[in-house]
Amino acid sequence: MKKAIPLLTAITLLSGCASIFHGTSQQVAIRSNQPDVDLYVNEDFIGRGNSITTFKKKREYVVTARKEGCIPVSIPASKSFDATTLLGMFIDLGIISILVVDGAGTGAWRKFDQTSFVIDPQCDKTPAASKPLQQLLRKKNLKDKIKEKIYR
Repeated sequence: MKKAIPLLTAITLLSGCASIFHGTSQQVAIRSNQPDVDLYVNEDFIGRGNSITTFKKKREYVVTARKEGCIPVSIPASKSFDATTLLGMFIDLGIISILVVDGAGTGAWRKFDQTSFVIDPQCDKTPAASKPLQQLLRKKNLKDKIKEKIYR
């Protein structure tokens, strides 16, 4: 019995309700409609086309999609308050479980609003945008030569 009381006290003080019920991380699926898009989280490559990763609730994340010849697109992962944090009021009036454990220690007092992202880079759909710069310059020079011959 003497060992059970300190053990129970330690468990109570070292865990908050949000971290007990929902954990300190969330699994997130990230995909693109194009299979050859490189996916990044906080500038770290996580996969091509589709990927599943884990976000820790304490950190901030930015999801980015990149593809050669396209403008990269980034989306910040937003968070909101996790109401299960308030259950800590019943344990210790929230002093340790909410403020210290769920708040400062684990970040479990917030949850990610999205657990699935669909992100695509901005690609210009015109045929001219997909051609290399040299081909475009040759085409422009050819048009200039044709105009010169017509207007002579």
